[in-house]
Amino acid sequence: MKVEQGANSARVKAANQSAILKTIYHYGPIKRSEVAQRLGLTLPTITTNVNSMMARGIVRETGSSQPSGRFVGRRAHLVDIVPESRYFLGAEIQGARRAVCLLDYRGRALYAQENAGEQRDYRRNLELTQDMMRRALCAAGLELEQIAGMGVCLPGLVDARRGVLEVRPSYGWTHRDVRGDMAALTGYGGPIHVENNACARAYGAQLLQRDVLGDAKTFAYLFLGNGIACPLVLNTASDFGSVVGSGEVGHMVMVPNGAPCNCGNRGCLEAYASDVAVLSQCAQALAEGRAPILSRLCGDAPLTMEQVAAAQEAGDGVVAEIVERAVYVLGVAVSNINSFACPDLMLIEGKLFSRPKNWDRLLEIVRDNLCGVIRPGTRFLFVKPDPLSGAEGAAAMAICKDLETYVEL
Repeated sequence: MKVEQGANSARVKAANQSAILKTIYHYGPIKRSEVAQRLGLTLPTITTNVNSMMARGIVRETGSSQPSGRFVGRRAHLVDIVPESRYFLGAEIQGARRAVCLLDYRGRALYAQENAGEQRDYRRNLELTQDMMRRALCAAGLELEQIAGMGVCLPGLVDARRGVLEVRPSYGWTHRDVRGDMAALTGYGGPIHVENNACARAYGAQLLQRDVLGDAKTFAYLFLGNGIACPLVLNTASDFGSVVGSGEVGHMVMVPNGAPCNCGNRGCLEAYASDVAVLSQCAQALAEGRAPILSRLCGDAPLTMEQVAAAQEAGDGVVAEIVERAVYVLGVAVSNINSFACPDLMLIEGKLFSRPKNWDRLLEIVRDNLCGVIRPGTRFLFVKPDPLSGAEGAAAMAICKDLETYVEL
């Protein structure tokens, strides 16, 4: 973890405060001397800052370490984050559904709730989300003023710096000031961070699933839904990492002049392997009477990916062919992503992979197309789809941003 050095004492102090807090968060409970060693700072500097953080109630002593070596000496006190010192709200807004999550400073979920139902109006989605946030605070016995940060994530192209959703083609949402709109609607005056929903899940993974990441220095998070995105996260071994771009791989052209995509282009990955593409092809097969097992499973209910997976499992040949084509195109795309980015680990979340059989097929296609000379060692892990993972990731993003920007005024 890098600490600032230079002539600007205020900037150096702020950077060091953030680095100290992140080190305690990442490695705590930890001795002050170990924090100093990791950051290359003097012990008095660490002690002064830790004592100040303890006075603010965000860090506390949690016990003592055992003396090391042959000599019995004074035990060093360990310090750690106070989980209940700060709270963070996260929300995912997809249009077809909304989810809200409330986390404490250690990422423990105090409340999580999903609200399903198609709603194509942008403003109405924000209003429904705001109401869910209000209920989350009420359930936890908190006031809005006690929230240290808020994260909001959506599908589509997001300008995270400005907090603006530039475009979500399938809903026709363009140039929406999500940060400003949420601040005005909720009355919240604290920091609001806005991101693509795949990026939010990457934040959630690096903050809440560090045991899964292991010693990976970089990882990619491939998220399949109505769209497909794969952000890359750097420097995760020694820090909380940096999410690079929204990874809108769903609009890489896989088949020149191929099937039309809702972005206006043709032959995009999303046109072949997204949930929308798979469901559209299955719906056509149903209309033509070519998917009898799927027809029995769904009846008059709206078609879902869960029904598609069940029909594939039950031996519906047409459905199996549709899924196979989607997995094949996606496997080629994944091999291209890995040849280009070479991540240590790729996490894959999507309802298309609710069946392990599809995992095996995807990895087989990747092996057939990946340039092994470049990168033979990327690990692949399949994440169980969770309707709350986006909201949880958005709250985790707010925690990461809080740690990055922490400064005592």
